[in-house]
Amino acid sequence: MIKAIVIDDESAAREILSALIRDYCPEVEVIALAASAKEGIEAIRAHSPHLVFLDINMPQADGFSLLRSFDEIEFEVIFTTA
Repeated sequence: MIKAIVIDDESAAREILSALIRDYCPEVEVIALAASAKEGIEAIRAHSPHLVFLDINMPQADGFSLLRSFDEIEFEVIFTTA
């Protein structure tokens, strides 16, 4: 099973993407949702995902800032954006 986290500041985008993953990617389990880069960093550290669906444009800190907060990126990233 591939553990994934969805990080997006828009709640509808998080919910829709999670539903699509559940319906079309049975090998992927969404283990956490995050509404900001700060929440995303905390979720990544807490859950050690294999895959992160990451919004690029978010208030306060964007997806690239989130990635720069890690010395080593031990997960795959799929960028998502409106």
